Amino acid sequence: MPMFRQVARPHLVELARHARVQHVRRGATVCRRGETLNCFFGVAYGLLKLALRANGGEEKVLRLVGAGETFGEALVFRERPNPLEAVALADTMLVVFPSQAVISLLEHDLNFARGLLASLSERMHDLVSEVEASTLLSARQRVAAYLESLAAENANGRARLPATKTVIAARLGVTKETFSRLLRELANQGLIEVEKRDILLRNRAGLAAVAQGALHA
Repeated sequence: MPMFRQVARPHLVELARHARVQHVRRGATVCRRGETLNCFFGVAYGLLKLALRANGGEEKVLRLVGAGETFGEALVFRERPNPLEAVALADTMLVVFPSQAVISLLEHDLNFARGLLASLSERMHDLVSEVEASTLLSARQRVAAYLESLAAENANGRARLPATKTVIAARLGVTKETFSRLLRELANQGLIEVEKRDILLRNRAGLAAVAQGALHA
C-alpha cells in the first residue's frame, strides 16, 4: 500500500501488532452509512464498492476499491458517522487499522504522515474530477473517458471492466441500459471492441476525441 512504502520497519511492526485481518465474502457489507468505525481499511485482495444509497433504493457508486488501496482514512481524525456503504464485489481480504494505532504512527513517522496526506490529496482531486464529469460532461463523454482510464497502463489498448455493467453504470451516473447502448455505439464507430467485460480500444485517438466532446455519433 503506497502510504506505507517509506515507513520505518519498526513502526510497521508496531502497527501490525494492532491491525487485524478481516475476510468478507462477495455481497457482504463491510460497513454501513451512519456507523462509527474508529478505523480505516486496506484491501489485500478483492474488490469493494463505496456507494451512497437513496431511500428509494437508487445507488450512486463513488469509488471501486481494489488490491493495495485504502478507504476510510478521513474518519481516523474525526469521530463522525461513516458517510458511505462499503460492499464486497468479490471475496475480499481486508486489513483493519485501528485509529489509535494510526495516530500513534503519525506522531512517530514523518514518512507515514506524508504518505497519508498524499493519499487524501489524491482522493480530493479524484472527487473534484468526479464532480466535474457528472456536471459538465455528457454520458457518452464519461463512458469514453472511463474506458480510456482503464486502458491507460496497458500499451496494447486492452481493458477489463472491474465489475458488472450495473455497478460500472452506477459509478458513471447512468443506467445499465444507457451504458450498454453507449458501448454499442462506440463499437459501431470502430472505436472499441466489446466481448463481455473485456474491452479492446481499437482507436484510442478517436475515443479520446469522444471523451473531449470533439467526436459525435
